[in-house]
Amino acid sequence: MAKFCTNCGKKLKEGEKCDCTPAVTSNIDFQKILDICKNMFIKPIDTMKEFTKKSNFTLAMILTGALSIIAGLFGMAIMKNAFALIGNQSLYRTYAYGSMPVNIPYGKIFFTSLILVFAISFIYSGVLYLVNTIIFKRTADFKEVYALYGVTSIVISVTMLVSSILMFLNIYFAFIIVGLGSILATVYNYHGLKFLGDKDENKYGYIYLTTCVVFYIVVFIITKIFS
Repeated sequence: MAKFCTNCGKKLKEGEKCDCTPAVTSNIDFQKILDICKNMFIKPIDTMKEFTKKSNFTLAMILTGALSIIAGLFGMAIMKNAFALIGNQSLYRTYAYGSMPVNIPYGKIFFTSLILVFAISFIYSGVLYLVNTIIFKRTADFKEVYALYGVTSIVISVTMLVSSILMFLNIYFAFIIVGLGSILATVYNYHGLKFLGDKDENKYGYIYLTTCVVFYIVVFIITKIFS
């Protein structure tokens, strides 16, 4: 039985693939991700405006997936330097006295952080979508909201990755870097609201505040359920 290309209608032989639409290579995707990451630090507002589209939902998931992996590494780095962080020698003696090794569950820390951060990306995006569309009656698709979260997560990913490395040099400076990254991401999240509906800037503060309050309430309820 003859086969035909579903895109152009060309008759194909058995096992033949049509070349009417060039395959997207991983190199092109990787280059696109690199360009987006670079532009988020060069021209962040323009990048958010261009990226906040339903078509970028999958790419946003890749970006938040990268953030989740980096968060796992960050959690491991924190635990590795826990004694230096708390500066509590008595705690060290409690575990080390009598040649008792300190067994840090790196695997559990990594996967717990990874799953938690990835889940939070959907929870926050869901809350922002509901607040933005139901309470404040603005028009935006959930995929657009998640795309905004994905592109702003680049700032946290980069600063958290740098902090994970600096953790082994100066733990306090590392926390300053990740803290500044969090502040910058918060500013970008606020400004990104303009791409999720009408341009009435008078609503932005209330939308962001309501989203944060509802988000923390939801997280608190979830932690109580699973604790």
